[in-house]
Amino acid sequence: MDKRTMNIVWGTIIILLGVSLLLFTTNIFHINFNTPWLFGCLFFLAFVFFMGVYFSMRREQFWPLIPGIIMLGLCLLVLSEEIGLKGSTGPGLFMLSIGLSFLAVYAFHPEHWWAIIPAGIVASVSLVIFWGDSLGIGLMFLGMGLTFIALYLILLRTEDKHWWPLIPGGILAFMGILFLFFSPVEFGNYILPIVLIIVGIMLIIKALKNKRLIE
Repeated sequence: MDKRTMNIVWGTIIILLGVSLLLFTTNIFHINFNTPWLFGCLFFLAFVFFMGVYFSMRREQFWPLIPGIIMLGLCLLVLSEEIGLKGSTGPGLFMLSIGLSFLAVYAFHPEHWWAIIPAGIVASVSLVIFWGDSLGIGLMFLGMGLTFIALYLILLRTEDKHWWPLIPGGILAFMGILFLFFSPVEFGNYILPIVLIIVGIMLIIKALKNKRLIE
């Protein structure tokens, strides 16, 4: 099926969907329905639509993966209570779906290595929603740090080798470890000032060594 035919098919489906919604919203057709299930089904159909667009283009373009997987996350979000997901599980899954959409971009299109960054960052934020408090914050920072470290390792296998991901990766991972093993009060009152003092001393020592080398 060529691109022109696919556009006609999908255009017809969208028109029929719009007409159906218009008939329901104007009460021409009156049916008692469960609102979460209605919107859940609509978001799932949107997921199927974008996946259809992606595969109809023979996976030549990656962009339908992002809204498609996000639509699936919205489906889980609105149906979270209906299917027994309690508390913050629904919002956490929605945030996780955003990260997974970018991970899918990299999985199917490895040349777009940049997708690793939003995938890891957003997925790490979902950990705060799932666990909250200092544990969630620590896991979030650790996840962000591991994202950049993973990016560095991935780039080692390509021609675009870069060392800069180790800088944010190391800093974020270090902050995550501090939050996981020390309380926020200890981190703010003792550990962070001590780390800053050590970093400052190291910079001064490095500057003095460089001055001696120049002389």
